[in-house]
Amino acid sequence: MRTEIIHFNDKQTDVISYYLWLHDDDNQPERARMKKILARAIQHELTDRQRDCIIMKYLKEMKNDDIAKKLGLSKSTVSRHISAGKRRLKNIASYYSKGVDD
Repeated sequence: MRTEIIHFNDKQTDVISYYLWLHDDDNQPERARMKKILARAIQHELTDRQRDCIIMKYLKEMKNDDIAKKLGLSKSTVSRHISAGKRRLKNIASYYSKGVDD
């Protein structure tokens, strides 16, 4: 099992890491498919707070302290929302990547 980094924008900014069980490095179609899945999951499967925190952290590259101030939350609450959101996205990614090695 290895970690792959997905890039959601043209600048190739690291956004979310997810696990895929692939044997070769030529996985562009699978990566494109996973980007769509994760983009939809961010919009439809996360809570509002998880989505806000994930977007601010990984797309806007904000620090947890800054996210906490902007949302009026504690730093630990922001961390919990980010962790829960990442866990949920990882579960979704692993669900859709099953069968890749089959």
